[in-house]
Amino acid sequence: MNEGEGRVLCVGLCVLDIVNVCESYPEEDSKQRSVEYYWQRGGNASNSASVLAMLGADVEFLGTLEQGQEYGFLRSDFLECGVHIDNCPVHVEGQYRCPVSTTIINRQNGSRTIIAALNNISELQIDDFMKVDLKRYKWIHFEGRPGVDRMYELLNAVHTFNESCSMEKKIVISLELEKIKRPELLSLSGLADYVFISKEFAMSLGYFTKEDAVENLISHCRKGYMATVICAWGADGAAAKSGSDKVVVSAAFPPDEMVDTMGAGDTFNAATIFALCNCAGLNEAIAFGCKVAGAKCGIRGYKELKGLKGANVTVNT
Repeated sequence: MNEGEGRVLCVGLCVLDIVNVCESYPEEDSKQRSVEYYWQRGGNASNSASVLAMLGADVEFLGTLEQGQEYGFLRSDFLECGVHIDNCPVHVEGQYRCPVSTTIINRQNGSRTIIAALNNISELQIDDFMKVDLKRYKWIHFEGRPGVDRMYELLNAVHTFNESCSMEKKIVISLELEKIKRPELLSLSGLADYVFISKEFAMSLGYFTKEDAVENLISHCRKGYMATVICAWGADGAAAKSGSDKVVVSAAFPPDEMVDTMGAGDTFNAATIFALCNCAGLNEAIAFGCKVAGAKCGIRGYKELKGLKGANVTVNT
């Protein structure tokens, strides 16, 4: 692992989340007042970048942005969180549409129902990625987006860079596999040092415990290399496995009251990466990820995570 100075780069999607908090989930064809309404920046890689920034990492987001009415809000929110976006390609208004999701949060249990409007959006292309100076980064985290060939080009570009570097300058690569409609992305596992598998993705492949998932999915990773598979399992915590080592597990750390579970998986990924960047062992890293994800479920959004390192959610730094 590159444990020296450098920035963490999160590559993927940025979404505008329009959130309504309701006392209970609405019935179909009914009218109901919401308790609260707000806009929030979302998207897996965007969320993970926010969490890393709140924990104190030097972090950058890389993904396409659209010069529409939503752009000002998204850009300001990135800057407020301390997330760099200097290398994001920004498309002129009308060429593409900003991804938008409408979310209903049930106040009774913190559940979230998401309706995503992702028509005519732009995905990051290899030409955009190659404009980035890779020497600035110690870790690059890729959100598994549509287009296996395009994703291969992105990950392989980092491999090509690493081949020209000394060991201490190589970039650590992580890949998130979340969406069950993209099983073909599993073939990219061999290109990553760390593969984050969602519970839903693992179950779609026929695995019904976190331990079973990591024990079997490690076979898809790089051969002859200490690659790692990590799988968060919601209320059942998380499991991880490196190479031929034994499976390590962590319990979940739920909050006293569930407030907002939206982005809990993105939070787990980011907190685990933060811990690994700070020389934590794998067991300690996934426990830290579970603790921060649990803390996030007890608050709205991510900004209140700032300062949690010293409040019952610690990692050696």
